[in-house]
Amino acid sequence: MSVRQYNHWINGAEYVPASAQYLERTSPAHGELLAKFAAGTAADVDAAVKIASDLHKSGAWSSVPGSERGKILNAFADLIVRDADRLALIEAEEVGKPITYAKGEVLWSAELTRYAASLAWNIQGEAYTHAGEDKLGLVTREARGVVGMIVPWNFPMVCLFQKLPYALAAGCPVVIKPSELTSGTALEIARLAAEAGLPAGVLNVVTGTGSQVGERLTRHPEVSTVSFTGSTRVGKQIAASAATDLTRVALELGGKAANVVFADADLDAALDGVLFGVILNQGEECVAGTRLLIEESVADEFVAKLVERAKKVVIGLPLDEKVQIGALIHGQHLESVLNYIEIAKQEGAKLVYGGERITANGLDKGFFVGPTIFTEVKPEHRIFREEIFGPVLSVTTFQTTEQAIALANDTEYGLGNGLWTKDVDKAIQVSRKLQSGTVFVNTFLETLPQLPFGGFKQSGYGRENGVDSLNEYLEVKSTFIKLGQRAPVLPNTVA
Repeated sequence: MSVRQYNHWINGAEYVPASAQYLERTSPAHGELLAKFAAGTAADVDAAVKIASDLHKSGAWSSVPGSERGKILNAFADLIVRDADRLALIEAEEVGKPITYAKGEVLWSAELTRYAASLAWNIQGEAYTHAGEDKLGLVTREARGVVGMIVPWNFPMVCLFQKLPYALAAGCPVVIKPSELTSGTALEIARLAAEAGLPAGVLNVVTGTGSQVGERLTRHPEVSTVSFTGSTRVGKQIAASAATDLTRVALELGGKAANVVFADADLDAALDGVLFGVILNQGEECVAGTRLLIEESVADEFVAKLVERAKKVVIGLPLDEKVQIGALIHGQHLESVLNYIEIAKQEGAKLVYGGERITANGLDKGFFVGPTIFTEVKPEHRIFREEIFGPVLSVTTFQTTEQAIALANDTEYGLGNGLWTKDVDKAIQVSRKLQSGTVFVNTFLETLPQLPFGGFKQSGYGRENGVDSLNEYLEVKSTFIKLGQRAPVLPNTVA
C-alpha cells in the first residue's frame, strides 16, 4: 500500500508547513500507515487567512457574477463525480467506513454543490420603490468575508460540503481545517476546485491539530465567520473564543436522536430504518437514531425481529463492498464505546444482542464493534442521555402519544428525530412537537439539499443546506437614497 503525503493547500498550490513536520494516519481497520498530513501551526493559518483576506478585500471573487460562480461550482461537482472512486477510497480508508457508503457520500457532496450553484444565480435583494417620489430603499446582500471551516472526522466530505459550496456561492473565500485524522479528501478536492476554475486563494486548506490550527483559526481577527461541526463541548469553546472579536459562529453539534415507532406503522420498513439509523458509519453519526422509542403493544415482537436483522449485518474491512459496518475511528474511541456498554449493564439495562469487540475473521488489528441492542432502558440511564457515537441502540417503550413525545424530547440535544406511523394526522401533530431541527417521517437520515439542517438546544445554532446556508455567509445592507431634492433639515434617523 502506497502512503499518501500532503502539504497544506494555500493560494492555489501546495504549501510546505512552517514546522516541516507531518502527522501520520494509520488505518483504524488494519493498522497500516495510510497518509501523512502537514502538521500546521498558527503561522500556517496566518498565511492562509492573509491570502484569503487580501483576496476578499480586492473583490476578486465576490465581484465575480453569481452566474459565473455557479458555473465554476457546477464544474467542481462534475470533477467530484469524475473522481468519486478515488475520493471514496480515501474516505473509507481514513474513516474506516464501508466503501459503498463512502461512495454515496461523495456523490451527495456533488449534489449539494450543484444545488449551491443554483443559489449563486439567485442572490436576491429588495427595492422599496413606493415610499414617495423622493425616496428609494435598497436591501442588498454581500459576501461576509473570510470563512473558517472546521470539519470533523466522521463525515469529512459531507460535513465540509454542507458548508463549502454555499460559502463559495455567496462569494466568500474559505480556510478549511479538516480533522487531522481524515484530511485526505479535503486536500484532494482543493485540487479539483482549482481544476474547475476557482481562483487561487479562494479555497485554502491547513491541516493539523485543533490546539494548533483550530485555535488560531477561531481567534483570527480577519476571519469573519467560523463554521464548526463537532462535539457540543468543543462548540461551546469555539463560541466563547469567537465572542472576543464578535466573530459570527455557526455550530452543528451533538445529538441523541430518537426513532419513535408507533404500533400502526409499517413495521417492516421501520425495522430497516431503525437498524440503518444506528449502524450507519458505525454509529459515528451526530443524527444517529440511537434511541428506539417503541409502542409497548408491539415492542417484544419488533425487538425480536430487529435482533434477527442485526445478526445479518456484515462487519468487516472497509474496502469490501459487502460490508455494512467498518471500524471505529481509533482505539481510544473503541474503549469509550465499550465502556458505555458496561455502564449500561451496571445500570440495569438488558443486553439482548452484541456488546463486544469483534476480532474474528481477520479483524483483530482493527477497532470493530457490531450492532448492540439494549432493552429495558430508562430515561435516567446514561445510554439514553449521552452521545455514545457507536452502534449502540437503547430501547424504551411507551403507551401513549404524549409519553412518546415526552421521551423523545427528554434530552439536552435537538438535532434530529424520526417517527413511524401510517396515520398522517399523527405524523404531522407529533413532528410539530418534536424539539429537533429535522424530523424524518417513515424514513431515517434521508433528506433533500433544499432542506436546512441544524439543531435545537445543545445541538447548536445556524443552518446548513437550503437557502439558509447561503444566508449564513451573506451580510445584509440597507441603502436609503434621497432623490431629486435636498434633504430636510431634521431627517428621520436611526439610533
